[in-house]
Amino acid sequence: MKYPSVNILVLNWNGADILYDCIESIYNSNYSNYVVTIIDNGSSDDSVQSIKNSFKKINLIYIINNLGYAKGYNYAFNKLLFSDNSEYYFLLNNDTVIEHDTVSRLIEATHLFGSKHIFSPKIINDNSGKIWYAGGKISKVTGTPSHIGINKSNDITDIKSSFTDFVSGCAMLIPKISLQDLNGFSESYSFYYEDVDICLRAKNLGLKCVYVNDSIVNHKISYSMGGRFSLFKLFHATFSRIKYLFYCYNFIFFIIYLIINIVCLPVSIFRKILRIAIK
Repeated sequence: MKYPSVNILVLNWNGADILYDCIESIYNSNYSNYVVTIIDNGSSDDSVQSIKNSFKKINLIYIINNLGYAKGYNYAFNKLLFSDNSEYYFLLNNDTVIEHDTVSRLIEATHLFGSKHIFSPKIINDNSGKIWYAGGKISKVTGTPSHIGINKSNDITDIKSSFTDFVSGCAMLIPKISLQDLNGFSESYSFYYEDVDICLRAKNLGLKCVYVNDSIVNHKISYSMGGRFSLFKLFHATFSRIKYLFYCYNFIFFIIYLIINIVCLPVSIFRKILRIAIK
């Protein structure tokens, strides 16, 4: 089996409490043909300095101000365009921890499903131990995305590796050549939906998204946004949802889906409150 080169790109912003665990898990990987690049998105803490003191051979890309997800990664892609010869980029949030075989399982999937597609591991909620992402589905009713298997027990749920509607941007393996064809992420989004947008654009180029069941990432969900159910996150997620509907559908469908989403909003808020209460 071929073992292509992988550049693991970790987008970091003030990750002093979490970045070390992320990088350490990468260094414990059983996949050897990789490099690590930390993209520091205008941090004001000492998270990067502590990593430099603890790990060798870390590539660093410094950004003066926090550009957000899409612009931060695009900045790095442009920096690496001619200086990096890696075949794949594995995009990781700084609040993730990978298993020893996470990368190798993803690479095995590229041989099975095809090397030009976009891949995502199973993502586990680090707080609850339950599934957060086991594939993505776009609703035919609302036009919006949701995670398959969310909040289900990982012990009893066996969702097989398969093609899926979209993959999560917190742990995304994408061929460098495919990323170049897509011109990176859309910078129309400040937070959220960048991953769904790029997956939909990829499908227009004949690329597919693949969920890989036996590749696992643990995720401290929305750490940089103040937690999974923070009002800050809810505001940006709602605003980005409107942008997503506008950019991804024609005007008629945008209006229809927008009305449906507004009608469904109280139900969505109630479900979030219920999750907080159960938590």
